[in-house]
Amino acid sequence: MKERDFSVPRRINRREALKLAFVGGVATTFQACGSRPFHGDGSGRVPRFEAALPIPPVLEPARSDEHGDYYDIEARESTAKILPGRQTTIRGYNGVFPGPTIKATRGRATHIRFTTELQIPVVTHLHGGQTPSDSDGWPTDVILPAGHQVSATSMSMDHAGDAGRMAQASVSKSINNYTYPNDRRAATLWYHDHAMGVTGQNVYMGLAGFYLVDDEEERSLPLPKGPYDIPLMLCVRQFNDDGSFRYNPHGHAGADGDVILVNGAAWPALQVERRRYRFRILNASNSTTFTLALSSGQRFVQIATDGGLIARVVEVQRIPIAMAERVEVVIDFSSYAAGDSIVLRNTEKHGAPGEIMRFDITGPAVSDHDHLPDHLSAVEALRPQAAVRTRTFTFGPRPEWKYHYPPVHWAINGKRFDPECAQANPRLGDVEIWRFVYEKSPWKQTHPVHIHLVNFQILDRNGQAPDAHERGWKDTLRLDSGDDARVIVRFDGYRGRYLMHCHNLEHEDYDMMMRFDVV
Repeated sequence: MKERDFSVPRRINRREALKLAFVGGVATTFQACGSRPFHGDGSGRVPRFEAALPIPPVLEPARSDEHGDYYDIEARESTAKILPGRQTTIRGYNGVFPGPTIKATRGRATHIRFTTELQIPVVTHLHGGQTPSDSDGWPTDVILPAGHQVSATSMSMDHAGDAGRMAQASVSKSINNYTYPNDRRAATLWYHDHAMGVTGQNVYMGLAGFYLVDDEEERSLPLPKGPYDIPLMLCVRQFNDDGSFRYNPHGHAGADGDVILVNGAAWPALQVERRRYRFRILNASNSTTFTLALSSGQRFVQIATDGGLIARVVEVQRIPIAMAERVEVVIDFSSYAAGDSIVLRNTEKHGAPGEIMRFDITGPAVSDHDHLPDHLSAVEALRPQAAVRTRTFTFGPRPEWKYHYPPVHWAINGKRFDPECAQANPRLGDVEIWRFVYEKSPWKQTHPVHIHLVNFQILDRNGQAPDAHERGWKDTLRLDSGDDARVIVRFDGYRGRYLMHCHNLEHEDYDMMMRFDVV
């Protein structure tokens, strides 16, 4: 077996990363501009509930030893059949969309060698992971194919103030070797691209996959397992007439679409037995929020949030889920008759965009005598009295008089992202309260606030206790217009530089990020 390269190549700065992202993204932009849009909901050319729900393949380790499991993952271009009679070019981890699922066990490390064949910068972040800083996926820690060189060009940039002629740039780094210790409790995580200035485009094109961590506590519970434990990656996409993705960031307001994809299939159906199923639901959209509900009116039995099991099961009629949030639910199909169908809906939309997928009930009643316990897990409640300080962060736009729309850049505390400057320096082990305030502005878009490295608990939102569906460990908080929310967080794990940012990916690309250093 080939020896792994664990050398530490040259890192590039923010300006170089943006230049590379710009050059690599030109082809995608020209493709979107040169093709006619395909309207999925108006034309009726995308049949709903005919495609079978695909289950992302589980990646087997290349090898294992006493130090953990070792994987090789390559970002490359490939094609996928998403629309009838068309092939869609994707950027996929190991050439598939969603990327292959990685299954990990708490306390056993995962080592991943990331490489790429894409002619655009990439860097991978394990969302929700407690990882060392050098494995977190810093946005300028990008890789390109070995020997790749970006030619000199006179194209100007209109991103983050880096306008001007580009000098010749090259990146010697072609590999990221990352180690994920998996020290935290069982949870549904995901990995996705995080490259400076091009995250939105790379994720829209397919660079995202599930990362599922289990532990002894979760395995001991009578939860649905095996084929009855199903991950669902929700996202929206727009297509060109030839079947290619039409990536339109609407300036930098956010890329959306009119076709709903689940695990890479448009409006799929899943045949289910008359028994309980566990669904791990991720909103992997760039800028689209969902509020989940079942067409039958049945309540979800929620068992987990971003950071794993909640203390007690919660029955809820609807579950709002912003970009990057995860929720785990159990749905019991035993009361339905064979031949019945139930639609998973998004109550924020009407018509086709308001439908996500369909469950088709089949077969006789199945003996499923395991009952979910009321108590699932011991969840430590962080006490506000333990906080050593409170910090306030405002999220909102700032005017920018350039020829783009909207005429703003996105800011935290009025500042655009500076990778060389930390806006907070919490001490390792400290408990802090972070307050998030949505600034008043004409641009009323959701800002899902994501903090790297740590999990947090929501103390209150607009002076009220958090809703039932978000009372657990979280790493992403939905911040809507007018919201003022407080979270409490313990900065454990590792020292180093990390990020907090909005998970509207185009807001992130246009500077709604900040660096914090755990010291």
